[in-house]
Amino acid sequence: MVTDPIADMFTSLRNAALAGRSEVVVPYSNLKENIAKLLVAEGFLSEARKFKQQGGGSFFLSLQNPRFEHLQRLSKPGARWYVSWREIQNPPLGVKIISTPEGILAHKQARKKKVGGELIGEVW
Repeated sequence: MVTDPIADMFTSLRNAALAGRSEVVVPYSNLKENIAKLLVAEGFLSEARKFKQQGGGSFFLSLQNPRFEHLQRLSKPGARWYVSWREIQNPPLGVKIISTPEGILAHKQARKKKVGGELIGEVW
């Protein structure tokens, strides 16, 4: 049983990148789909699509560059990490993923729209 499906998705992506794979399949959820769409928009993934499998839906992720320098889950189920839009800091590289009332946004979009939320993770 997976208690943190987002951390599981990040781990699958990290492991695929370290193994030199360009594709990974993870269980589907709406939150994972929104995070994957953000990663596609930011250029870390080349494709993200849902497909049906026996026993439930799955999610196919294709890595743009099979090398993540850093992919980390910041807020955890036991210790949620919330920030206001003023507290969102720019990372030196990459993007921070934030779950806001307006959906999953990159740190730049959240600051521009002046919305805060839960820090999901960061990637570069």
